Amino acid sequence: MDLLLIVIAGTVLLAVFSFVVGLRTRQGGSLESRLESFKTDRTGGVTAKKGKKDEDEGPVLRKRSYSGLPILSAFFGQFAGSERVALHLEQAGVPLRVGEYFMIRYAAALLLAAVPFVFSQGIFAFILAISLGVLGYMLPSVWVGSKKSARQKKMNGQLVEMLGMVANSLKSGYGLMQSFEFSGNQLDAPIATEIKRMVRDANLGMSGEDALDAMGERIASADLDMVLTAINIQRAVGGNLAEILENVAFTMRERERIRGEIATLTSQQRMTGIIIGGLPVGMGALFMLINPEYMSLLFTETAGRFMLLAAIGLEVVGAMAMKQILAIDI
Repeated sequence: MDLLLIVIAGTVLLAVFSFVVGLRTRQGGSLESRLESFKTDRTGGVTAKKGKKDEDEGPVLRKRSYSGLPILSAFFGQFAGSERVALHLEQAGVPLRVGEYFMIRYAAALLLAAVPFVFSQGIFAFILAISLGVLGYMLPSVWVGSKKSARQKKMNGQLVEMLGMVANSLKSGYGLMQSFEFSGNQLDAPIATEIKRMVRDANLGMSGEDALDAMGERIASADLDMVLTAINIQRAVGGNLAEILENVAFTMRERERIRGEIATLTSQQRMTGIIIGGLPVGMGALFMLINPEYMSLLFTETAGRFMLLAAIGLEVVGAMAMKQILAIDI
């Protein structure tokens, strides 16, 4: 129980420290930033803030809030990784801010880390608490990653249809943004949501290039990057944009066909990996039913517990290795 109290005390101390640092960050430099925004140059106009910060923030409408609380938003805004995490959540389609996301991760880690101390105390409980804490911290990230992969896969399947609509609209005399707006009204989510957001940003003052680049960042698809590159090249050198998009759509259809063939050829290997990975788990469950006393040594003896942890770790490493081997990029 002493270790549990230490964990709780450390968590409270970390929360107080984060609150104090965020409060000082919000208070410090606020007057200077306000005066800087009203500083005028020699011509009498208001000078724009210079520096790397504005270059990183990008065009208008792309500045984001990292938390519903201004103090936490200012605190998370200090870290360079906050923008990357926020973009990761947008790409997954998860309606969470950075502060909420990390609060969920910390809460899951603390909850799972406290479970072993409820049943026993000792060195094994401490090691198991650390392992479960890391697992609890990583589970939300794994869930968001799976949502991101599923969303990107669905949007990649919709890109060919979107390009066909845009190309036909361009042939009919519509402009580029009008063609995108038409395709956004005809398609389903999630690609329609991103197209409507891009058109809305362009209508509210963002340039067309910046709106397209922002949509490319949110979707993070190699196929869409190919489309945006084709559009940028056409704007620079000219040409028939409708024909270019049709050629890009043909290339994307061929890539999807090759991906399907690869998935068919590697299906046997994937099934073999699943069977081999699930065989130790199934055999362990079978032995627990046949001879529970024999298998209980893995849970009651110290050596058995460490062997069980090592087996779980090797299972995870083997699954990750098999996944990397079968991940063929096209």
